[in-house]
Amino acid sequence: MIKTLKKLLTNWAVHFLIAWAAIIAFTLIPYLYHVHIWGNYIYNADGSAVSGWQYALNIKQDLFVVGLFIFLAEVVRQFLFKKYHFIVFIAGCLFAGIISFAGLYVLRPYVLEQQGKLSAIEPILYIAVYAFVYTIVRDYYHQNKNRKALRIQQSENELHALKAQLNPHFLFNALNYLYGTALKEKAPDTAQGIDLMSDMMRYTIYGMHENFVSLSDELKFIENYLQLQQVRLPEKDSIKVSTQVVSDGRLYQIAPLLLLPFIENAFKYGISMDIPCEIEVKVIATDHVLHLEVFNTIVQNRAEVKGNNTGIKNAVKRLELLYRGNYKLVQKNTGSDYKVSLSLKLNV
Repeated sequence: MIKTLKKLLTNWAVHFLIAWAAIIAFTLIPYLYHVHIWGNYIYNADGSAVSGWQYALNIKQDLFVVGLFIFLAEVVRQFLFKKYHFIVFIAGCLFAGIISFAGLYVLRPYVLEQQGKLSAIEPILYIAVYAFVYTIVRDYYHQNKNRKALRIQQSENELHALKAQLNPHFLFNALNYLYGTALKEKAPDTAQGIDLMSDMMRYTIYGMHENFVSLSDELKFIENYLQLQQVRLPEKDSIKVSTQVVSDGRLYQIAPLLLLPFIENAFKYGISMDIPCEIEVKVIATDHVLHLEVFNTIVQNRAEVKGNNTGIKNAVKRLELLYRGNYKLVQKNTGSDYKVSLSLKLNV
């Protein structure tokens, strides 16, 4: 209850100060304009001209009524709106108008004597309409703010979930590659692969906690991955792998492991020990734009390859979440080969 009252008083104080400033502005500006154009027309008892500040402070009695109806408007918004039937809310607005007019009548009892009792209806309706409109607009603003905050939170949660899927997926695949190499070789290639894997695991552990990382670190990771793949592959004329990773050296930022699924997909579906196959990977970052091109032949009827392209789907989803309107992705599958072309605007 104390927390609710504190919130009510805080909202009332802010609302009142804004209303007070607005009233002074709308009262003072026309008066100063009139004085500037036509000269002063209001004087003090001693014959001196009324200053703008004196004119503005002349409404200090009315501020009591303003404070009263603003307080009642906040009460209606906090305790009646969306908590009871809409009719109750409207009745509360009218009640706020009646109570506020009663306060005005206490300060200026001659108003009814001069203008008649029906003159009370107009200010009551004005105050009731103000309370109604204020509550609706304030609620719309808060709903919109909450929806925006919710979308941001959902996007962050989704990104974390996507990262959690990418991290173990890649690590298990890479460990399988190393395991296969260890069985096949007892030579420096395995040691080199383990060293590369160590750097890559370090990057994934620390980099995946950030939404953006240095492009140089990301490209180093890609180079390690490509080198690791080439270490595990046998030297055969039927297997052609060409890579190019180039950057202009600027301090760009990029989402971690964003490019990996497209490259990993090429090695997953494009390598065969029995038939000719080819993979081309180009990563070029220059003039605030990153270009990624990946081409691979598709190995038909690979029984050992299972999956539903989860990595690619997650990468596309991350692109949409983090780079909406700032990327262009084209994927072409002819049945015999697969090509990915990605252009991405980079931030420094």
